[in-house]
Amino acid sequence: MAIRVLPSQIIEMLASRRHRLRHFLWHAVRGAWNNPQLTDEVKAFIRDKGWGLPNDRAPLDPERKLILDNHSGEDFLYMHRQMIKEVGELLEQLGEQPLTSWRSIPKPGEHPDFALPPAWTYNDPSESAATNAAMTARLQRVKSDAYFRDTIATWESFYTNPANLAQLSLGALGNLLEMTIHNNLHMRWASVPIGYMPSPNFEDTRDIDPKWDAASYDYLGDTYSSHVNPIFWYLHGWVNSCIDRWATANRVSEIAWIGTWTGKLEDGWTHGAPEALTASVRREAMGGRGHGHAGHEQDDEDIREMEAIVRKLGSCKVVRNFYDVLRD
Repeated sequence: MAIRVLPSQIIEMLASRRHRLRHFLWHAVRGAWNNPQLTDEVKAFIRDKGWGLPNDRAPLDPERKLILDNHSGEDFLYMHRQMIKEVGELLEQLGEQPLTSWRSIPKPGEHPDFALPPAWTYNDPSESAATNAAMTARLQRVKSDAYFRDTIATWESFYTNPANLAQLSLGALGNLLEMTIHNNLHMRWASVPIGYMPSPNFEDTRDIDPKWDAASYDYLGDTYSSHVNPIFWYLHGWVNSCIDRWATANRVSEIAWIGTWTGKLEDGWTHGAPEALTASVRREAMGGRGHGHAGHEQDDEDIREMEAIVRKLGSCKVVRNFYDVLRD
């Protein structure tokens, strides 16, 4: 089967600046929260804007070691499950077929429709020649057949084994999935980007250029763009299925979620049942654009606040992305 391309209304919604910023910021705040370079002043600013982590629930400690017992991995699983749920609801409203996902991770040469995009020579103008060369070599390794056989297949076997799942909390599973197989699958299926969006980690921090809001910017290696790429939904569908495998292995009929953080709560949302997408972009995706000037003002204010947080994070040089696995 050919890779599913979502309807234009949904692509427009996912590529909107407001939703791009939400996805980018959700990942950036979690990844930066315990970084020693993130100042108390910037943390206070983020909290004041409604984007602080509940109970300081970050996936990494100050030494960038995984924390497995604070439910932050549930946040990762829950937020992306909400994204899948909401896109599924929009597809149903449009009379479209539901999302499909990988039942297993495509093996080299066995699934022509999911053939790997080739590696490319990493040429980020903001990086040194040595860093670009090292990232190119790492990218080639992540995309190799040997990497699938020796690393990805091993991870997949571990995360689908009921005996292993029965030994893990849901939060531990989420953090392990995110920081191992998930991040590397993003880079394994990434295609050469249409350009390298500048990292916010510069002294002269600026807003993200609106040119990166074009629907054609769907680079899987960047949290600002990955969810616009059709492969995202197959990859995260597989991750989402790990939740159900975990529930079965642990004989859990209904998950009592603790980690339900999807970013700043918006009007009408409540803790424990927030949406991962914004109400306004959902309305616009379904043609409900006439929702009043006040709604536009609120949307604009949200965008300005998120841009301000990105600048603050960038000033501390703490923003990380999927492509950073190529540096590690």
